[in-house]
Amino acid sequence: MLSKLKVILSLILLAHGSGLFAQSHELNNTLKENNRIIKTMLDYRYKGGSGAFERDFFIYVDYNQISRQSCTVGTTIMVFDVHCDGTLGEFSIINPLNDYISSQLQKFFIMTKNKWNECSNSDYEYFEIPILFTIEGLQTEAVGFITNYADKEGYPCKGDNYYHDEFQRFKEKKPEKALKAMEELIRRNPYNELYINEKENLLKDFPKLKKH
Repeated sequence: MLSKLKVILSLILLAHGSGLFAQSHELNNTLKENNRIIKTMLDYRYKGGSGAFERDFFIYVDYNQISRQSCTVGTTIMVFDVHCDGTLGEFSIINPLNDYISSQLQKFFIMTKNKWNECSNSDYEYFEIPILFTIEGLQTEAVGFITNYADKEGYPCKGDNYYHDEFQRFKEKKPEKALKAMEELIRRNPYNELYINEKENLLKDFPKLKKH
């Protein structure tokens, strides 16, 4: 199972959109397949299955008001091990959104102690679970295994298209602003290789940006 998951994640990194910023159907389908594999693993390992895992997530993880007011939107990835005997292993976060959300996710992981089924195959010990934090109605291409929607509450947050336009408008004359826009897009969708390539190209063209 783990080898298959690694193949799926490799495909994600190799997928290409139909346009510079378009989320391709291929990539979207690959992300959905990745989520299906995660669901299968949680159904096997977590007591009560993936549904119980998601219910516990919403009990312990708070998308706090400060994060919502500051439009902290994005896909953060929980990476952890649960040994076949049910004991918790290492925990880390890829693409952290802020310290508060990261601490909430770590707290949730610790709270899952004693909620794991034993296994006989080490392929079922390793998990990478994308969690999307976003505002209700916000336009974004991001896909998470779990999506935490927050109400608008009167705080306007900009959709992906705004940052696409910002990058295109500033990438030649105001690279600092272009980099900021691209980093926001990567925070929302860290699986989009086109975004990562665009950021790398911008840093090559403007090496002084690396110092900021």
